[in-house]
Amino acid sequence: MTSINMAYTNKMYPKVYRMRLSFHDVTPSDASILAHLLVTSNESFRGRVPDQCLSFTEEESAANWRKFLSGGLHNSHSIFIARIPSGIPVGYAWGCSTENDPGYAGELKQISVLPDYHRQGIGRALVQEVARRLATQGIHSLSVHVLEVNPNRVFYKRLGAVYVSQHPYDWDGFITPEYVYGWQNTQVLLQS
Repeated sequence: MTSINMAYTNKMYPKVYRMRLSFHDVTPSDASILAHLLVTSNESFRGRVPDQCLSFTEEESAANWRKFLSGGLHNSHSIFIARIPSGIPVGYAWGCSTENDPGYAGELKQISVLPDYHRQGIGRALVQEVARRLATQGIHSLSVHVLEVNPNRVFYKRLGAVYVSQHPYDWDGFITPEYVYGWQNTQVLLQS
């Protein structure tokens, strides 16, 4: 388990947030936690995508996570949960190496933070932890794929990611643009 102390000043809201987070690697027993974080976070898409995109339940998501995690993660994959000092899980991130992107050696596959914990530096800390873990594998560039309808898309630009490309994404029959952002050098993430 990794712990960090965070002091983060949000430029839009000049308040300093101080929080201690701990990160722990997931196991199949964390499937229900991951499902809760994912399904709850995806509610931010309600009204932006058809209901069929959000129809999966926490139980269905937990079963998918359990099945996926029981097979073990590839060596380059890292999925971890962030908890606040009270022990409440407030977010998770998934990072890994990439083979299909010549411009970026690493990928932020997923990140979710509970809506009540947005704008407190937790998302930034999760992205930084992904970058830190990938750096231990010699991976120093990172990309992320973000749906156009994602209300938090600007978050990545605030962290210094640059627009790379876009392509169509099929989310249960709903076609929406998906943008690729990237950091050519993740050192910028690790220094902030």
